[in-house]
Amino acid sequence: MIDAAVAEAMGIAHNEAEDLLNGVVSPGIAHAIGVPHEQVRAYVDTGSTSALMAERLGVSMETAAEDMGIRLGKKGRIGLVAGLLLPR
Repeated sequence: MIDAAVAEAMGIAHNEAEDLLNGVVSPGIAHAIGVPHEQVRAYVDTGSTSALMAERLGVSMETAAEDMGIRLGKKGRIGLVAGLLLPR
């Protein structure tokens, strides 16, 4: 369970934050990150990435981002996406 204040800091609805922790990417999460929904969902589900998703992750090459995602596993990818939503 995620705290409502954390979801608010992430800039998404509480239920979206809960869903993300369960591996479900909503369009609102994708919008907050600035990457099309299908691309964020593909990254969380399989580690497959796009140039834009790799850029958001701070990785210069798609293949490096995919390799990182595969090594992290699904839970790690969920954590990365959640981290992208937190204020810097």
